[in-house]
This record gives sequence, structure tokens and C-alpha cells, in this order.
Amino acid sequence: MTSLEVIDFRANDLVGLIPSNLQNLCSLKVLNFDDNNIDLSIGEFMDRLPWCSWSTLQKLSMQNTTMTGNLPLEVGALGNLTLLSLGNNRLDGVLVKEHFSGLLNLEYLDLWDNSLKMDIEQNWVPPFRLKHINLESCTVGPRFPEWLRWQTRIDYLLLGNTSLDDVIPDWFWVTFSQASALDASENMLHGSLPSNLQHMATISIGLESNNLTGLVPRLFPINITSLDLSSNSFSGSLPAELKAPQIFMLSLGDNKITGTIPSSMCQLTSLARLDLSRNRLTGDVVQCWKESNHSSSVSRANSAHQFGSRMYSIDLNNNGLSGEFPKFLLSASRLMFLDLSYNRFFGTLPKWLPEKMPELEILSVRSNMFSGCIPKNHTCLEKLYYLDMAQNNISGNIPWSLSNLKAMRVIYKNVTDYVYEDSMLVITKGQTRDYTFEAFSLVVNLDLSCNSLTGHIPEEISLLIGLTSLDLSSNQLTSNIPNKIGDLKQLQSLDLSNNKFSGEIPLGLSALTYLSYLNLSYNILSGPIPSGPQLQTLDNQIDIYIGNPGLCGHPLSNNCSTSTNGEQSVHHEDEDHIVYLYLGMSIGFGVGLWTVFCTMLLRRTWAIAYFQIIDKLYDEVYVRVAITWAGLMKKAHNDAT
Repeated sequence: MTSLEVIDFRANDLVGLIPSNLQNLCSLKVLNFDDNNIDLSIGEFMDRLPWCSWSTLQKLSMQNTTMTGNLPLEVGALGNLTLLSLGNNRLDGVLVKEHFSGLLNLEYLDLWDNSLKMDIEQNWVPPFRLKHINLESCTVGPRFPEWLRWQTRIDYLLLGNTSLDDVIPDWFWVTFSQASALDASENMLHGSLPSNLQHMATISIGLESNNLTGLVPRLFPINITSLDLSSNSFSGSLPAELKAPQIFMLSLGDNKITGTIPSSMCQLTSLARLDLSRNRLTGDVVQCWKESNHSSSVSRANSAHQFGSRMYSIDLNNNGLSGEFPKFLLSASRLMFLDLSYNRFFGTLPKWLPEKMPELEILSVRSNMFSGCIPKNHTCLEKLYYLDMAQNNISGNIPWSLSNLKAMRVIYKNVTDYVYEDSMLVITKGQTRDYTFEAFSLVVNLDLSCNSLTGHIPEEISLLIGLTSLDLSSNQLTSNIPNKIGDLKQLQSLDLSNNKFSGEIPLGLSALTYLSYLNLSYNILSGPIPSGPQLQTLDNQIDIYIGNPGLCGHPLSNNCSTSTNGEQSVHHEDEDHIVYLYLGMSIGFGVGLWTVFCTMLLRRTWAIAYFQIIDKLYDEVYVRVAITWAGLMKKAHNDAT
């Protein structure tokens, strides 16, 4: 055992203290306890590490072990250490140059996701030349650390969320020109970027969520595969020539970029994820499809028709883009995420979506100018679990075949390994919410609100038992709310407001145990409001039912029993009046008849006069009827001839 050189206990679910009988392991070179639950401070661990191994130990890795405490200065005495990996623990305290002054051979430093703060002089020159630095979620700033300029062998530099509040120094782009990955995202970096980055060999640059300004670099690193400059303040137009043949992910969302999307975008045939959302782009989407038909270059035409063929995520929301549904998507057979919301697209929704984009899982065309009916074959998109067509000019009926959306018919869906977006805005429960991808993947949504849909809700919609949010508000839907809507047991949000629904509220709504938002306002609903423990917990209960004067019961002031008794009382009063009316008429008729009869018995002359008047009246009526009848017959005869 004394000659043991490697101890590797990673991912073994170890719980508790590291054994104290390590003192004789004087030949130890590698010690790895990653992904265990070690109840120990870093100081106690150093005490248990054999002194005789300090000169031999080369790799010390204890990531994700719940280790606590301040990093002791003794770490700096591990002179042969090439790898120090203590990320994702509970370490705290301040790091000074003495922690690293003796680490002459250090190449790999990983301290990410700890509460460590670096306090190192700007003029310090480290004794090592690192290849990999990961200080994410530690405190490195606010100044950009000058000691990094000596790390010319860097391959991976990860400084995300490190409280940097500075301009990126000029030496950064030279010192790290050969690095594979550079990440300084989620800081407060400001200033602009160089216009030409073509000299760099970097394949991944992440500078999202900073305060960077100016133009997007005119030339990207030639071998770049991932470029994320989203959530900054870049302005101006996109570069006219986008030369990055291997780029896989391009994210420029949430900036102030103006102008049109250049046709050179179509040359980026390796793109799998494109995010240009929340900018000020205008015009048609990528003109290359139109230009390729007139292009004399065969390669340019081929590129245009290959563009989109590898894409799985496209986000163009919140711009001023216009035109019909983008034709380049005819090649997007792998596409799973498509967000065209909040633009000015118009025309009908294409019928080719299920055929050309069979993998589609998320589709949002909210707040555009699309018109026409919902294509029935859209219901053949078997993997679609998020459909948002709200705020358009869509008309016609809701197709019963929506029940064919298989991904909405299961409660627990298989979520893809791809992360489409870090987060996404979702309109649900009467609010706009920013869902992280992990939370968003649990949403099953159907939103057809604010259109011109007519007819009734098809009964088959109750088969979409995976729905968590259903919004059909602000249409012209009629008839009753389907009784089987209570079968949608996963519903958390239901909005049917501002329609023309009539009849009673289905009792099944009271059985929706996950329901936290309900809006049935401004319809023609009547009858009692269903009672149930879940309905009683909803906020703003009166607002749920407002605009339906025929409804009664809690929480409305219109009590159902009082209303019924009042109606019955009025009905009985009407019946009494009718009885009294007929009774009075009968008595009056009887009294009058007997008065005339008795008078004629007592006075013979009156009786004779009475019957003479009756005979004369009869003769006059008979003559008038006979003359009128003869005239009508003569006219009919003349018309016939």
C-alpha cells in the first residue's frame, strides 16, 4: 500500500470522513474524490494528506463533494501539482498570491461555483503557465485580472459571473488568440469589440449578458463554431459578409441591431441554432432564397437551399420582420424550436409544416398578421407540445383533429436533450413569465387567443390530457363549454374569456386540482357556479365570472336560491291574476245573460223587439258576406283566364 500512486473514488456515493490512515501513502500522485458527499473542511483534508506525498502529488480533484472552509495557504506548497480541481463546493474566503506562489507546474485550475474572492495585485506575475482556468461564479473583478496576460498557453478560459466591471483589455485578444474557448458572460464588461477577429483560432466565444456596445465584429474567427453575444447593447447592422463556415451556434439576441438579415447568412450552412430575437431587424427573412433563383453561382445557389437543413432552433421573435412564412424553412427537417412571434409576418400558415418539419416541438407565431384557417394537417405534428397562434387574424373553426397532437396527449413527455434557449417568455396565467428551459420543458401549451375563431370547442380537445395551459380567449366561440373539459387534469391555467359561450359551467372544472388560474368572464354563461376546494383558492374570484349576468352563487352576490324563489313567486302571481281574470269574466257573462233572459220573460214586447234586431243584423251581415264572396270569385276567374 505504501507504493500506491492513484486513488480514484469519484462518483461512488461516499458519505462521511476521508479515512485518516493515508499517512503512509508517500508515493501518491493522483487523488480523486469527485462527486461524493464528504463531510470535511478543506483544512481538515489537508491535515490528513500525508506530508511525504506533498512533493509527489500531481493531481488533486475534489469537485462536487460539499467540502467547506477557507483554502489553506499550504496548498501553495504542492510544488508538483499540475491539476487543482475544487469546483462546485462550499469553499469561501479570500485567495491571495501566496496560495499559488509555489505551484510551479500548475496547468489546470478549477475553482468554479464557490464563494471565493481573488485579491491579487495587478502586477503579480504567476510562476505557472496554465492551460485551463475555470473561475466561474467566484469573485474575480471588478478589474480585469492583469496576471492573466502571462497565461499564453491558455486553451480554456472561463470567467463567467465573476463580477468583472471593466473594459476588455487589448492584450486579451492577442494573449488568448489560440484558446479554444473564451467565456466572460454574465458580467458588467463594457466597451466595444475589435472589428476583426479573424486572426483568432478560437472555436467558442461567450460574452453574453454584459454591457458591450458598438458593432458586431465584421469578421469572425474563421473556425468559430459557437458565438454568443446576446443580451448586450450592440447596435448598427449585421456584417454584410458572414464568413464562418463551421459555425454551429450564433446568438445575437437581445441587442439593438438594426437593418435587414444579410443574404450571406445563407452561407452558414452548418448552423444548428440561430437567435436574432429582441432586436430591431426589418424586411424579409434571408433573401438568399429569392436571390438563389437568379444567381449565376452554383455554389451560392446550393448554399441557399442547404441553409436550415441542420437547424434545430430558430428564434426571431420581437423584431419588425415581414413577409410570408419563411420559405427557407422548407429545408429545416430537423427543426424542433421555432419562434416567429411579435413580428409582421402575414399570409396563411403553410400546409407543409408536418411534412417538412416533422420534429417540431415548439411553435410560436404569436402577434403577427397571419390569416386564414388553422390548417388541419398541422395536427399531424406528433411531437408538438407548445403551440401559440395568439394575436393574429386566424378565422374558422377549431379543428377537432387537434386531438391528434400526440405530445399533448401524454402527461409525462420525453424532453429532448437539446437546449433550445436558456429561457423563454411564456404567456400563461394572465401574465408574461420568463421560464428557464428546465421549467419550460414542463409546459404543455395551446394558445389560440385573440383571433376570429368561430363555432364551438370540439369535444375531442378533452383528449389532450397533458395540457397545462389552454387559452381560447377573445374569439367568437359559441355554444356550451364541453362537459369533458374536466378531463384535462393537468391544467394549471384556463382562459375562455371574451367569447359567446352559453349554458352552465361544467361541474368538472371543480375537479381540476392543479388549476391556479381561471377566467370565464364576459360570456353568456348562466346557472350556478360549481363549488370545489380548488376553485375556492383562486385569486380575484369575482373577476373570474364578471360579465355573465346569468351566473349565481359564490363568490357572486346573486344567490341562486333567492333568484329561484323570486322567479317562482312572480310565476305564481301571474297565475293568480289569470285565474281571477277568467273568474271575473265568467261571473260577468253569467250575470249579463241572466239579466237579458229575465227581462225577456217579464216583458213580451221587449223580447219581440230584441229578436227583430237580431234578425235584421243577421240579414245585413249575410248580404255583405255574399257580395264580398261573389266579387272574390269573379276576380279569381278573370286571373285564371
